[in-house]
Amino acid sequence: MGRLYDADDANPQAKLAAKKALRAKMVAFRKGLTMEQRAKKSRAILERLYREPAFQKANTIFAYASMPEEVQLYDLLREALKQGKRVGLPLITGKGLMEVVNLPSLDALVEGKFGILTVKKELQEIIPASEFDLVIVPGAAFSERGDRLGLGGGYYDRYLLEKAPQAARIALTFDGQVTDAVPMEPHDAKVNLILTEARRIEPKGI
Repeated sequence: MGRLYDADDANPQAKLAAKKALRAKMVAFRKGLTMEQRAKKSRAILERLYREPAFQKANTIFAYASMPEEVQLYDLLREALKQGKRVGLPLITGKGLMEVVNLPSLDALVEGKFGILTVKKELQEIIPASEFDLVIVPGAAFSERGDRLGLGGGYYDRYLLEKAPQAARIALTFDGQVTDAVPMEPHDAKVNLILTEARRIEPKGI
């Protein structure tokens, strides 16, 4: 994937437009993959994750229930619970704000807003942000420097930087979503590690 913007451009409006264009391109790329391609690539990505010390040592993991076009994480949720790890899923609490609730089992999942699976309301128990060892960070695009382009809500940037700075951040993404550069702002959170179906990318200096 090539560059879509001038990395030195300090114009906020230009940067916002660059983010929007890159996000649209990457979302289209994900949707262009077949179900079989997504499944195969997702399995390869999860196998890489399971070999990572950060995953193996983590007691409490913040993950998410993936949408159909994303890297599929249901096997990850199942495997982490099987290993006795505590797993959290996001709960939107306001504009740009979220907490993370405990996932006791996959049977506790129900369809929430926008068709995204979430924990049944009566079972929702917030996990303190300070207790997370590892966060699986979603995103539309990533660079080899660890830069991340989210989906525009700012939920993860706020949570990672303000509430859970101690947690390791790993992005699980299709290799086609790794681009030369991602437009970043001071409030955008980077990731410590990027795993794709083809490679392991460990950004330097984060």
